[in-house]
Amino acid sequence: MEKVKTTLFLELLDNRITPLGCEFISRALHPKNLPTIEILKLDHNEFGSQGVINLAHGLAINPFLRMLSLTYCGIDE
Repeated sequence: MEKVKTTLFLELLDNRITPLGCEFISRALHPKNLPTIEILKLDHNEFGSQGVINLAHGLAINPFLRMLSLTYCGIDE
C-alpha cells in the first residue's frame, strides 16, 4: 500500500489474502507509517486464525481504526 494521507476506508474483499498478507497489512497499520484508515474490511479472505494473530500486532497499537470486518475469513474459536 502506498502512503496516502486521505485513505479512510479500505475494503479488500475476496482478494485471497493469506496470513502473510495479514502480516504486511499489520505493518502498514503501524502508527509510525501514519495510517489514517478508520474502516478496514477484509471479508471473504480465508486467512484463518493465524491471519488474525498477524493482524493483531498492528491493530493493537493503531489509534485510528474504528471498524474492522473479518466475516467469512475462516477464523476458528
